[in-house]
Amino acid sequence: MKFLSKLILSSGFLLANLNVFSQLVPGALSYHEQALMFSSYSYTGSARIQGLANTQISLGGDISSALSNPAGLGLYNRSEISFTPSYNIQSASSSYISNALTKESGNFNLANLGIVFNKTKDDIIPGKWRGGSFAISFSKVNNFNSAIYYSGQNGKNDILDFYVQDANKQNVDSDRLQGVTYGAFATYLISEFLDAYINGNDTTYVPFYDRTFFSEFPTEKLPTLQEETIKSTGGQNQWNFSYGGNLGDYLYFGAALGIQSIRYEIAKRYTETYPGLEGDIVSNSILTENLLTNGIGVNGTFGIIGRPFNQLTIGMSLITPTYLSMSEEYYFSTEANFNNFSMRNYGNYFDANYDLIATNPDADFTTFYEYEATLNNEFHEEESLFDYTITTPLRLNFGTSFFFNKNGFISADIEYVDYSSMKIKDAEGLLENDRLTVKETYQSTLNVRVGGEFRLKKLRLRAGYNYQPSPYINKDVPANIQTYAAGLGYRSGKFFTDLGVTYKQFDTKYAPYILDNPGNESYLETNFADIENSNLNFALSIGFFF
Repeated sequence: MKFLSKLILSSGFLLANLNVFSQLVPGALSYHEQALMFSSYSYTGSARIQGLANTQISLGGDISSALSNPAGLGLYNRSEISFTPSYNIQSASSSYISNALTKESGNFNLANLGIVFNKTKDDIIPGKWRGGSFAISFSKVNNFNSAIYYSGQNGKNDILDFYVQDANKQNVDSDRLQGVTYGAFATYLISEFLDAYINGNDTTYVPFYDRTFFSEFPTEKLPTLQEETIKSTGGQNQWNFSYGGNLGDYLYFGAALGIQSIRYEIAKRYTETYPGLEGDIVSNSILTENLLTNGIGVNGTFGIIGRPFNQLTIGMSLITPTYLSMSEEYYFSTEANFNNFSMRNYGNYFDANYDLIATNPDADFTTFYEYEATLNNEFHEEESLFDYTITTPLRLNFGTSFFFNKNGFISADIEYVDYSSMKIKDAEGLLENDRLTVKETYQSTLNVRVGGEFRLKKLRLRAGYNYQPSPYINKDVPANIQTYAAGLGYRSGKFFTDLGVTYKQFDTKYAPYILDNPGNESYLETNFADIENSNLNFALSIGFFF
């Protein structure tokens, strides 16, 4: 059964990245948001290219070309092997209802690994065909490691409002409720009653402690403490099998087959503490959610680089949509901690005060709870499996580089991606709403990358800038990403080493739940956590020529 569309997981603009432009703070993901996360990745490769803010489409002569533009392999004149470990530090500073907190996390990973087999003709051998290079490479295109924590006092609403709204929206008997909302019912956090004059004899759900009976809760003076920890791990990797050829040292062309693998795991723990009811009814509720997503996919890349004259190169590459076959395992548990509360007392009190909420006080009232239950630690858990597919957008890249003889170069790229062309599908047609949401929510973008290198004998100094505009049509969603980069390198006749440092900044918003509010009532206003994100990444490449 598909749970995520009914979850807290699908609440909010979760936009966090992790090592790339996957703008989704792990966790609050509906399926169209997952499609965006797995479609938004970087051309991370060698530390040299990372020091140029991933500017590379018209450069070539680097293992990163196998991922972004395989025509660049045609610029090799010798074979090489290289590997690039990296360390990433992610920081998320959250502000939720005027409470500011910061959470940091770090992790090591392998950014790139590859080998290039070059076979080119010596300059003295005539002929336009100069040979080419075949490469096998591994690249991490998405790093999902992240940690976020926020906390605040909410005097307007709580998650029980979400449970009640969703239960009434599902409009079914309690044994047919789905997802976390059923978990709330099973742990007595929400109640149901039947009123012959409400909603045409339909069941109506209310919070366990209906505020009409016990107190106005929460209030600004008696708020609910809300806090959540979100931790994600995993990555999106790609193996490339690429070839680039050289025609006359002025035209280079290439093609690559890419095999992607995805492992994304997220753990969420959301807690509400009810201080006003601690001694009377329920002290807190806890919603725990774990999602494990695995996927495998395939794509192709085609590219060309032209050299009109020695100082100028112009490149273009096309990366086909990636077809991803996805499978997920989802688990949630709901826990409510009561204080030896008797349902008999609750039922008696509810019946005695029924006229306060009933449309017709003379109508029959029925509670569907076990009347004799005494509540302490109430617990409910469920698991589910789900398979689906994602087709990512086509990516079109253009780049140009100008070389100052042997003193260095400056390079620029423009990338076109239409995120509204993403496709989501499952065998039972359960993702139709997500498919339609893609068209209504996302737009095409032009990503811009600029980088330069200065050469001083065997030393290399590099810098770059990368700007990725929002993929959202809604301009109120903060989703622009800026990346600043710097690098240092050393080249000899037998080996090379490079250090690349990138610093990425972006703002995101996250809500633990979204409330319907057609009447713009203040007590139903959704509260968002404003999150300032930064990623500091260090990459070190070591390579040998042979």
